Amino acid sequence: MTQQKSEVSEVTIRRRLFISNILMLVIPILLSVMLVAVLILAIMGIFGINISSSEQFYHVVEIVQPLSEKWEEDNDIGQIKADMDALWTKYGKNGLSIAIYQDEERVYTAGPFEDSSLVTAALSEPGGSYYSINNVCLYTSDVGAYKIVLMDTNDLLYNGLGAANRLEDFSLLGIFLFAAVIVIILVTNRLLTRKVIGSIVTPLDTLVYGVHQIRDGNLDYRIEYTGKDEFAAICVDFNEMAERLLDMVNARQKDEENRKELIAGISHDLRTPLTSIKTYVEGFELGMASTPQMQKKYLDTIKNKTKDLEYIINQLFLFSKLDVGEFPMQIEQTDIGKWLSDFVNAVSDEYRQKGLQIIIAENIQGVVVRADSVQLRNVLTNILENSLKYGNKERGIMSAACREDNANVMITLTDNGPGVPDDALDMLFNVFYREDKARTNTGQGSGLGLAISAKIINRLGGTIRAANALNGGLSITITLPVAKGDR
Repeated sequence: MTQQKSEVSEVTIRRRLFISNILMLVIPILLSVMLVAVLILAIMGIFGINISSSEQFYHVVEIVQPLSEKWEEDNDIGQIKADMDALWTKYGKNGLSIAIYQDEERVYTAGPFEDSSLVTAALSEPGGSYYSINNVCLYTSDVGAYKIVLMDTNDLLYNGLGAANRLEDFSLLGIFLFAAVIVIILVTNRLLTRKVIGSIVTPLDTLVYGVHQIRDGNLDYRIEYTGKDEFAAICVDFNEMAERLLDMVNARQKDEENRKELIAGISHDLRTPLTSIKTYVEGFELGMASTPQMQKKYLDTIKNKTKDLEYIINQLFLFSKLDVGEFPMQIEQTDIGKWLSDFVNAVSDEYRQKGLQIIIAENIQGVVVRADSVQLRNVLTNILENSLKYGNKERGIMSAACREDNANVMITLTDNGPGVPDDALDMLFNVFYREDKARTNTGQGSGLGLAISAKIINRLGGTIRAANALNGGLSITITLPVAKGDR
């Protein structure tokens, strides 16, 4: 799970939001720059308009004005034409042309000069005037019997000449480009916002659906999210939460079943000796024990049944303490091989007399575990007692083996009994479990022995499990961790 959390892609939601915000700022700036550039290019002639022609036209007018006075004094048409040729040679470009009229008859032309209604109107008016129509600008100057006409067919007409028309054209162009920029900004923001919101809304919907599944009791539901962003880690956490919740529910159901079984077991195991005690007490009251021998038998029976009650209550008390973690453990460093040998030597004679022979098939030396020797002894005693009650009645054999496996020590106890059904192996360590479902013989045990053993081993940091041996019989394996740094 941790590895999955670390495999988050570089393109995270935070980065997407950051890039989106940057683009929302950069794109309008770029479009504004493009707008200004287009307007400048339009003014400079990209759209058939040239600002230099206007400047040139008025520059030529400034040259012609003082020359007109000189030409009028000299009244030499040849000099005038020569000066005009020089002017046009130097400035005759971008739509500038020159013409000289005498009595409304053109006597000189330089450049692409064409007669028009504007020219006709200008010739009828006194010189020294400007005329403008449809991007054409005229300037006339009277020189004696001649009228000099300067024409610019590609003029912006700054200085107020036709400025209104051209300003309207540029206003329309600016409005169009501004509207285009607004549309592009809106479309860009829409696409960016849709992409970013989609990367957030889709996994959110997935999470909401998963939450609803868990809410409705489908604890087996798991989110399958293939994205690699912050939601990937959230989905992993969600699945872990669902898994833990399922484990908790299963554990609660199991605890509930165990509780019911515990109550039923306590009721049965307490009722049997209590019934016997009550029966014999009533026998005393009715005078059924009339002889000393009968009285002694009644009292011994009551005493034994009382011991059974005491044993059951003590076992139940021990189990409850272990279950809530309040039972004190005396943990110490224990050479497990030596401890096992000492234990077998101490109890072998006692159990041999009961019909169970204990042998050590394999053992280790110098391996230390941290354990409570008294409680570990209780665990092995419970296993031996269980084998006595349910094992081979004719000649019981218990084989003990202790070996080291990596960082653990494994103690295996295998008897030669009939074993248990495979489906019952996992229930051996449940409270009050017996193969005898009728539970008619309380003297065979309280049904808490192996459950207590499992609690003790768990408190020691180990595990305990049961299996049927290959050659028959029941095999119980206890696993304890080796004490670190100790041999």
